[in-house]
Amino acid sequence: MKESKTLKWIFISVGGILICLISFTLIYDLLIPDICYYHTNEMNPIMNLFYSAGGADNGHPSPNLLNLIASLIIGGILGFGIYKYLTNKNKRKIKTTANTV
Repeated sequence: MKESKTLKWIFISVGGILICLISFTLIYDLLIPDICYYHTNEMNPIMNLFYSAGGADNGHPSPNLLNLIASLIIGGILGFGIYKYLTNKNKRKIKTTANTV
């Protein structure tokens, strides 16, 4: 695969969007199986960083801005890593040593 700025930004964008979707759906469901639990209980400090449970959400936790930013950054880094791996794949050559008789 040839290197190009457009392709790099496509990989970074798609990685960020995919990680956001995973964070807002799968990870949310795994971390918070019962959303009504937080009507009577407090969230721990780690949950308070990434989720907010305010009056607008009727006391149910929902992802906040920090969660979105962290997801986009992690996804962008993963997308960039995949881009670098795929573009450097052609540059790497596997050298094999075989005994010739």
